[in-house]
Amino acid sequence: MTPVWGVLAAVGAVAFLVGARSPDAPATWSIYLVNLVFWSALAVTGPAIAAMMQLTEARWSPSVRRLAVTTVGFLPVSFVLLVVLFAGRDVLYSWVSHPIAVKAAWLNTKFFFGRTLVLAAILFGVCFAFAAAILRDTVPPGDERVRVHRNRLATVLLFAWIITVSLWGFDLVMSLDPHWYSGLFGGYFAVSSLYTAFCLLAILTVRANSRGLAAIPPAAVQDVAKLQFTMSIMWMYFFWSQYLVIWYGNVPVETRFFVHRFFLQPWQTLAWVIFAMGWLIPFAYLVKRLTGRPPQRHAPLVVVALMGLVAIFLERVFVVFPSVSAQSRLPFGVRDLLVTLGFLSLFMLSRRLYMQRVRPVFNLPHPTH
Repeated sequence: MTPVWGVLAAVGAVAFLVGARSPDAPATWSIYLVNLVFWSALAVTGPAIAAMMQLTEARWSPSVRRLAVTTVGFLPVSFVLLVVLFAGRDVLYSWVSHPIAVKAAWLNTKFFFGRTLVLAAILFGVCFAFAAAILRDTVPPGDERVRVHRNRLATVLLFAWIITVSLWGFDLVMSLDPHWYSGLFGGYFAVSSLYTAFCLLAILTVRANSRGLAAIPPAAVQDVAKLQFTMSIMWMYFFWSQYLVIWYGNVPVETRFFVHRFFLQPWQTLAWVIFAMGWLIPFAYLVKRLTGRPPQRHAPLVVVALMGLVAIFLERVFVVFPSVSAQSRLPFGVRDLLVTLGFLSLFMLSRRLYMQRVRPVFNLPHPTH
């Protein structure tokens, strides 16, 4: 399967390069940015979840914790792709060629890309250090020095994660429309990234069990599903908190952002699709699943988790494309799909190569609840 992922990644790269040199460059760079923030946030949030488990001493999750950190394999690729984003700055960010005086201290090219790359380098480095500490197989049980070391790394990681991912929301996404602003957008972006990471973690736990890589009990899989359920609620809560304040304030510079997306096509239809796939259907399924005994069949959970991932990807499209161009179309063309497949392939390939290098053991004993 590795050669297939490699070919798809190469095809996606060619499709992007051709599109970036075409008259449709804004749409090409837009789908590039959507994929960049989606897959990068997904990759960096896996170790953040493992860090949360480490600090809260979640004893039910040794195998799940190890699965969560394996997404770090994509981070070197993510850093390179962040550097590539510099080439599309004039196409994506209007403030590059038309500076806004009151925001020039924050929105200027050197400081913008400087802080983005420096914070990413720090966070990615800590993620790799934490992953190495978590995946060590030679640690004696109950070693206090190792526990303290892991806790320190987890603490630094979480601080770096919340700062960096929130700024990705503010800088990489919200500044596409530099005249619109929301103080909650950074938190909203971080929460939605947590939602996608728990969706991916649910899929990875079920897949590890089915392939015999781990023996994660149904109760532990249900715990992952509970966290996925929680983050879906938090995602919708953060969205509603933003929307309600802006709707009540009724300030034109703020409301036009929602009017364009919720009352004009094709974005209005896409908004309902995101709502149904990302919250309504997962909520209806998970609230029933989590009130009884842990089920033995997990196929419906995988489907719901995939729906959550697709919904947040479409949400990134929903936010990015209209901000780049008021005449933006839905990115469902061949080139858009090839670029997206290229990013997916890079994510799968880099994670697989990382696992081949470190050879993590997932089949760890899980304490009973």
